[in-house]
Amino acid sequence: MNKVLQLQKKLTQLAILDATFEVFGSESHQYQLKPCLSNKEIQVFESRYNITLPSEYKNFLLEIGNGGAGPGYGLSGIEYEDVIPEKLYQKKYEIISKPFPLIKAWNNLDLIVNNNTDFVINNDAYFDDKFIQGTLTITNYSCGIYGMLVITGEQSGKIWIDDRTNDNGIYPASLSFCHAFHDADPDDLHPNNDEEQPLSFYDWYEDWLNRSLHQIRQSSET
Repeated sequence: MNKVLQLQKKLTQLAILDATFEVFGSESHQYQLKPCLSNKEIQVFESRYNITLPSEYKNFLLEIGNGGAGPGYGLSGIEYEDVIPEKLYQKKYEIISKPFPLIKAWNNLDLIVNNNTDFVINNDAYFDDKFIQGTLTITNYSCGIYGMLVITGEQSGKIWIDDRTNDNGIYPASLSFCHAFHDADPDDLHPNNDEEQPLSFYDWYEDWLNRSLHQIRQSSET
């Protein structure tokens, strides 16, 4: 069985078993998927931003759905319409088309400047878009934590986490991260961001499916 069919089968099982939406975020998406995209629609998106989507994510869009059921509050879809505001297009182009700059966890808190005169914190440098260029935000984990798919650069196809809202920087979506955020009752809510490599899109999505299925099956046994 290929990976797409495996993911579809597990998602179907999860939707059946979790009829009361016990898994975090499931009330938002209710295990529904948005319609798949066509090759032409994906080509429009890629051409607009001068990028090539990672193969796993592209296959997901083609065969499973353009967002919907997934980790956090669910997967975000991509915008492929032929007409979008020029200013918005220019900003997205500049961010998406440049290579993602990181290869390991980053958190330079020195970029957060506290202005003691008027008690205003200037976070502009810390939240500069250059640190997340070459990515698409694909899920919201809540509390200002976002999952990103890297689409350009050395880390293309990998999932990274933008946790700057909580002063935790940007780090790989590793197995320890998944343990902390995909398990219902993890032992440790603070993943070791320096220890493990980021998961690929399929591995990240399947980790969520596996841990969610385990949660629901355990719940039904108690």
